[in-house]
Amino acid sequence: MTDQCPALQLLHVGTIGAGGIESGHVIENVTFACESGTWTALAGPAAEDRTSILRCAAGLDEVTVGEVRLAEGLRLAHVGLRPAAEQLAAVGTLASVLGRLPAGAAELLREALHRLGLWEERDTPVADLTESRQRLAAVAVAVADGPDVLLADDLTGGLPPDTAAAVLDLLRDLVDGQGLCVVASAQGLASLERADAVVLLADGRVVETRVMP
Repeated sequence: MTDQCPALQLLHVGTIGAGGIESGHVIENVTFACESGTWTALAGPAAEDRTSILRCAAGLDEVTVGEVRLAEGLRLAHVGLRPAAEQLAAVGTLASVLGRLPAGAAELLREALHRLGLWEERDTPVADLTESRQRLAAVAVAVADGPDVLLADDLTGGLPPDTAAAVLDLLRDLVDGQGLCVVASAQGLASLERADAVVLLADGRVVETRVMP
């Protein structure tokens, strides 16, 4: 950890349920901070808690209590918080994305496509890919865009173990090599093993934050 301002902070964040104040808070008094070059995993029995926190951090859901702070000058991206097809609506093919990127970003995307097994499908319209392949493409395009903070939900659900490991390893390498800050919903032991810290949730609240050995 450093003395610099955290890349991302959630300070006493809460959000009201769809039914208004009578329905109560979906999440309440959620506070944690994430540094650049670290991976924070959100864990707990309710997937909706993790998703709600990530959507608030991404600005997709209204924060009705508290505050989300992104360090000045940092860029945020997210994957898994909207359908991949919707997120990739403006993408024709992955090859066309490669052609539009500056050299460094194109090289990063090229590496990601190889590691995620998408290289042979680079000329296939993204709209024609299967849902799981679209999800992989969304990850590749997001990281190639060079965000400082990446929020990720349902990264590996339904993927074969080797493909899931490739996704997690790609992000871990970007954390270690490029200082990416990852905040991701934990899905099983494999994702927890790659995390630097785990935020444990229950009933929409943080019950413990653990620094991983």
